[in-house]
Amino acid sequence: MIEIILGIGVATFIVYTIFNVTYVVSMRQTSESMASFFRNTEENLNAALSELKETLENLKKITGNIGAVTADVKQISNAVARVERSIQGVYGFMREGLGSAAGANIAGLKAGIRTGVVTLVKSMHAGRKE
Repeated sequence: MIEIILGIGVATFIVYTIFNVTYVVSMRQTSESMASFFRNTEENLNAALSELKETLENLKKITGNIGAVTADVKQISNAVARVERSIQGVYGFMREGLGSAAGANIAGLKAGIRTGVVTLVKSMHAGRKE
């Protein structure tokens, strides 16, 4: 009977040892796989973070360029507005100047025609009296 119990104990120990050895080997493979996964993930994350950093720097440059272009467009539109106001001022000045000059010329022409007509009428009257 002791031999049977001892045989069962040895068999149980052998099964338990085989199970533990398989379990330890499986755990080692799992830990190696996880270590490999973590190394690959770390490498991929480092590459992605590096690329993200470059992308953010490029976005910052683009934003700066857009700000500069916007400022330039604002300056150009202000210059165009100043030119438009200057042209309107020159046009108004010329219109007023030409209008007053034309008014003076017309007044002078009217005075000349009136004087000519009066002189013509006087000379016609004087020609009849003679």
